Amino acid sequence: MEKPANQTGRRATTSWAMGLRRAALDWGLRAAVAIGVLLSTPPSVHAQNPATDRLRAKVQANIQPDASRVNSLNALALELRNNAPDESASLFEEARQLAQLLGYTAGAAEAELGLGFYHRHRSEFPLAESFSEQARRDFERVGDRIGQTRSLYNQSNVYSEQGLYAKSLQANLRGLALAEAVHSPKWLAFLNTQLGITSTYLSEYENARRYLMQGLRWARRSGDQPGIGHAYSGLGNLYRTQGQWATAQYNYEQDAKIFRQLKDEGGLLFEGINVADMEERQGHYPEAFANARRSLRLALRLRAVGEVPRAELVLARTFLHIGRPDSAIFYALRTLQATRRSGARQYSRDASQILAQASARRGNFAAAYRYEKLFGAYRDTLNSSDLQRQAAVLEYRAELAKKQAQIGRLTSNSWLIQSQNRQQGWLLLAALLGLGAVGTLSAVLWRNNREKQRAYALLKHQQDELHAAQSQLVAAEKWAFVGELSAGIAHELQNPLAFMKNFADVSVGLLDHSPAAQPAGLEQEIMAGLKQNLLKISQQGQRASAIITDMLAHARTGAGPRVPTELNALVAEALALAYQGLRVQDATFHATLVQDFTPNLGLVAVVPSDLTRVLVNLCTNALHAVRQQAEAAEVAYQPTVTVGTRQTAAGTVEITVHDNGTGMPAQVREKIFQPFFTTKPMGEGTGLGLSLSHEIVTKGHGGTLAVESEEGKGTEFIISLPTGGKA
Repeated sequence: MEKPANQTGRRATTSWAMGLRRAALDWGLRAAVAIGVLLSTPPSVHAQNPATDRLRAKVQANIQPDASRVNSLNALALELRNNAPDESASLFEEARQLAQLLGYTAGAAEAELGLGFYHRHRSEFPLAESFSEQARRDFERVGDRIGQTRSLYNQSNVYSEQGLYAKSLQANLRGLALAEAVHSPKWLAFLNTQLGITSTYLSEYENARRYLMQGLRWARRSGDQPGIGHAYSGLGNLYRTQGQWATAQYNYEQDAKIFRQLKDEGGLLFEGINVADMEERQGHYPEAFANARRSLRLALRLRAVGEVPRAELVLARTFLHIGRPDSAIFYALRTLQATRRSGARQYSRDASQILAQASARRGNFAAAYRYEKLFGAYRDTLNSSDLQRQAAVLEYRAELAKKQAQIGRLTSNSWLIQSQNRQQGWLLLAALLGLGAVGTLSAVLWRNNREKQRAYALLKHQQDELHAAQSQLVAAEKWAFVGELSAGIAHELQNPLAFMKNFADVSVGLLDHSPAAQPAGLEQEIMAGLKQNLLKISQQGQRASAIITDMLAHARTGAGPRVPTELNALVAEALALAYQGLRVQDATFHATLVQDFTPNLGLVAVVPSDLTRVLVNLCTNALHAVRQQAEAAEVAYQPTVTVGTRQTAAGTVEITVHDNGTGMPAQVREKIFQPFFTTKPMGEGTGLGLSLSHEIVTKGHGGTLAVESEEGKGTEFIISLPTGGKA
């Protein structure tokens, strides 16, 4: 995968934020008027270009109700499909009715497929499915296999967007078989890409990346620009699902470049919102606001009703992050209303969460409570869907393994039967040739008996191996089920914990904003005790949530893709993050930070997010150790944490984190990488940080994580990455 454009530094400035705040009210007050004006503008006015003009003139010139007019209407509708969707749908419908009147099946199929795409992009799935299936049947009647492939591709998308993944895969595989039969690189690209997108939904990330890269290769081979863009968009979705915002943004921008070259406003709108979303998640608020506002204007002009809530949701999140809760509520409410009508529960969930947070910031805790309950309801529904999806994947794997075992057993038995038949054939031939020689026949019979014994012994041996393999398979599936079920249970526990914490926080806010007349005496003590208990509930809920998050990180399968990374910069950033985090908790704490880096180390292929997590954890532990030593020291003591990198003679790259803190005794060193083992006081540590770090380094990167420590003198952790990680 290509490396995304380097994006470092904080690009939002105070002056920009102040200007944005001054403009926010203007934008909010004028939004309703602007929406009305834009919606009243005919879309065809914005969709003019020479190709469109030629096709429109051809339709106007050809007024005879014949097949030629059907073709002209379909061609113009296809040209307008992305930039003037409503006019395009009207033209497709006119072409469909005329084709049916003429008995022109091929023309009717093209129009039906166009209407299938139109209704899918408007999230009108029953109509989209009906038109796509009718198109497939009509294409089948006229023997158009490419047309059938296109119809199955749209059907696969329709099912996938509704969460019907089994149906989506079935339609996709049927289309892929047709594309292979006609040797169409273009549709091999689209269908492989769609398989990758569906695999992403099923959390099969390795399969998803393989299919998406295969789709990209087919698209490049065919030279089809939309196919290339579609593969980039799928890769963007994959990396967004894994939380790799910068890499996702890079892929979305590649797709947007292609749409810009093709002058496809509909596609540019879709990816513009995706880019804005990634900018916002990385904290690039000026860029996120500019992209989202531009996309919203374009969505309104194109009447892309499904894209308006997406753009408004990005605006709502951006306004919330820059401290404009009023504007955040305005756009989040619009998103919630629109997505409730369309049934897009994911966006309804996100809008409810923004409304809860923004209402709390405004001090409207009753509204915050109401939206928090709505957010929890949507989240529970979506989490249940995730668990059902995981169960379906597990069931599919178990069924596939069972079938493979059956095939293996049948193959073994078939081979043995064929072997015995051949032996019997040779026996018969020998008997016919040796009828006159009893001695020879006896020898042949003796040899045949021995061969049978050997064959039966071989059969028994293979049956024993088969039973052993079946037992191993059952055990493997059992543990896989236990692991995935445990991850699912941990995931579900997040919901009541989040409710407990959020309701405790809202209750504390209600206590803080009680009427002016304050209770006295015993009532005041009770209120103070209640507030203290709520704060403890919130803290313990947050700690339990952190434990579950680490458990889920242990349970996840696979690792993210490795990218060439400047290791010195990554280590320095992790040390700074750990120090800043500890300083937020204790502003009086100071330590000396030393960086001992090997210059010109070069790029190292790692998973940046995972390795950063390891380094932040090690640096945080080191800072805790030197703070503890400083509190106990009776003589002059300077807390010091040193990080370094070096290239070893063996060709590996080492990262060290050293502190002059309390150190560890031998019995502690032996257990520090065990899950849930911690030396921190009760309530301060989960005991999962070092075990997860060890797993990331050893299993995720094929390296080693070692520790050297002497009690009272300090500790050093050494991460060693193999030569295979060097870029």
